[in-house]
Amino acid sequence: MKKTGIFLAVLAGVVAFTSSANASFSACQSIADPIKRLACYDKAANATAPSGKTAAVNSVEGAASNAIPVKTPAKALSPVNSAPRYWIEAEGGIYGFSKNLPVLAATAPPGSTGPTLVPTSPGFIGLVTISTIINPLTTGEPADFGGGGSYRMGYWLDPERTMAVEGSVFFVQGKSKFDLSGAPTTVKTSTSINTTPDVFVGLFDDTTTTTVTNAAISDQLYGADANFRMKAPRFSNLSTFDVMVGARYAALDEKLTASVNSLFSRTFPPALGLPPPVDFSNSLSGSDSFRIRNDFIGPQIGFNAEQRWGRYWVASENKVAVGAIIEGLSVSGVNVFSTTPTKTLVLAGIPLAVNAGGTPVSGVGAAPSFGLFAQGDRSKTAFAVVPSGNIKVGYDVIDDMLSLTLAYNYLYMSNVGRVGDQITSPFDIRQSSFFAQGITFGVKAKF
Repeated sequence: MKKTGIFLAVLAGVVAFTSSANASFSACQSIADPIKRLACYDKAANATAPSGKTAAVNSVEGAASNAIPVKTPAKALSPVNSAPRYWIEAEGGIYGFSKNLPVLAATAPPGSTGPTLVPTSPGFIGLVTISTIINPLTTGEPADFGGGGSYRMGYWLDPERTMAVEGSVFFVQGKSKFDLSGAPTTVKTSTSINTTPDVFVGLFDDTTTTTVTNAAISDQLYGADANFRMKAPRFSNLSTFDVMVGARYAALDEKLTASVNSLFSRTFPPALGLPPPVDFSNSLSGSDSFRIRNDFIGPQIGFNAEQRWGRYWVASENKVAVGAIIEGLSVSGVNVFSTTPTKTLVLAGIPLAVNAGGTPVSGVGAAPSFGLFAQGDRSKTAFAVVPSGNIKVGYDVIDDMLSLTLAYNYLYMSNVGRVGDQITSPFDIRQSSFFAQGITFGVKAKF
């Protein structure tokens, strides 16, 4: 009877203990976080046998074994390593541009004429003009160097980082300033009357002097791209090799600004004995601009390769885009002019325009007829190829989180319109190429 009572007591304890453990396991099932749920299971299992050994009650001689089997504790799983899926880069540095010697004006001397018969003076052979020019070419300084930067962001679409989307923007600007006041362009035309085959009498000299001051040429190179990026089989044991496909936009905006001053004067030799005032002059001055904008857009493909040695790594990204480039040329300016009133004076049957003695007339007009500023607006669409890329050296300050970079960058545009090429193409947009390269420092963050 005593043995039966002990057995029933032990059995009741086991049932109570098991019910408590089951209740603990049931509570763990309601925990959403997998790591916390595993920890709960582990705690509940250990609670059944805190010492890690078989639990038992005092044995009674002749009684059946009353050992309680211990449930094997559940082993907690280590958390999955979640690598950063976002990245952002920022770079800045200096850039150099392909040279383009801008010819602002190429002034040809007016052709010499004569003798031209004067109907009102039949006794003379005719009028003769002879022209000369000083500094026929007006050239400026190109923008060879500039500064700029770029920004890039990307996101891996899967935890394994095999597919991603990324985008970038960049902006580079260079500017040159020059003053050509020390080398004005002067055109002089002397008009005389051929009285006899060997005798020429000078009537007047017309001189036009044009000076360019406060001139500047600015180059702005900017653009953006967006790509889908996917891991590809490794080549030559590279750490990473990705291929990409996307779209590229790039623009080159080149602008010439200058102050143009033009002075025209007519002088008569005193030997003619004309009643003064006869000499007069007209002036024109103002600020003008000549601008060409090139906008490219098209699809692109490329690749990115990377090799790592601990915290150090080297990467190279190269892309090529093909598409249309739209070129637009515009000329603008506001100028102030001053014109002297004239009258006609007849000398030996030859009509001469001389100073009327009145107050000069002033006003505001358009751009002067000098060099590039005399051309009109126009546009053109052409096909272009735009390769771009970089070679980058990096160091991981914080592994897989923060890196410092030093990079060489390049971009080439096969067909563009540039300021310096248009002086010989007043009705079209002459094509040339453009190349920019730079050294940049940057930082890359992953999160």
